[in-house]
Amino acid sequence: MRLKDYLAQNIQGVPAEYLPSHAKLMDRVALVRLREEVKGLKREIGNLILRFYNVRAVYLVRGVEGVERRPRLELIAGEPIREVTHREYGCIFRLDIVRLMFCLGNSFERLRLAGLVSDGEIVVDMFAGIGQFTIPITVIANPEKVYAIEINPEAYAYLAENIRLNGVEDRAQPILGDCRRVAEEELRGIADRVIMGYFWGTIEALSPALGALKPEGGIIHFHDLARRGGEREFVENVLERARRMGYRVELLGWRRVKSYSRTRNHVVIDFFATRI
Repeated sequence: MRLKDYLAQNIQGVPAEYLPSHAKLMDRVALVRLREEVKGLKREIGNLILRFYNVRAVYLVRGVEGVERRPRLELIAGEPIREVTHREYGCIFRLDIVRLMFCLGNSFERLRLAGLVSDGEIVVDMFAGIGQFTIPITVIANPEKVYAIEINPEAYAYLAENIRLNGVEDRAQPILGDCRRVAEEELRGIADRVIMGYFWGTIEALSPALGALKPEGGIIHFHDLARRGGEREFVENVLERARRMGYRVELLGWRRVKSYSRTRNHVVIDFFATRI
């Protein structure tokens, strides 16, 4: 039985289209978004989800806030659980879900990117977070080294722990700091591939990301939000910005990772760049 059908059976007088079709599961926790029309029933819905999935906590997802994109969660059923251990594609991710962001909707992108990395590559992960790209790359692929940069000390602590939990200390190096400064001052000219997995200001880090590429060039994976219907224009604007910085660029492809809001999509652009 689907969650929506289960909820409709147990909540009278609410149109089924107002009810959530699923919740996202992380360890012993269910994360759910609710429409405004049913937020007044959040406790009842939360308790039903608790039983449906047999979890210990249900959190209402209210969004994210700030430059560090901290989750806004509200416990609506069960006991407060903050630290979870999430498993995905043979990878282990431990994090505090109340303090740190980990988007389950990006799971295919994590797997896709790991599949693109060739043996012996040097990768710079500029917005590493808890290791959402670094861990799959080092577990699934065979890079020589992944330099994982994270500015938030809380996320950095989990990044370092996740590297240890997955046994990839020999190939992943966590670095605490501002990725723009670190890439510019410490990692210049070393990377075959640079990952820019962030929203809200990714473009500001493009110059140091390009500078981190090897002299013969390399690949950038540029994530950001694009206006729905304007994705192709957005892609061209990013490529043009790289050209104005003195690089020859070749678009390898782009894709919509997921819907972000009613007006914007999460987009990733893959392009090869070399200094002119």
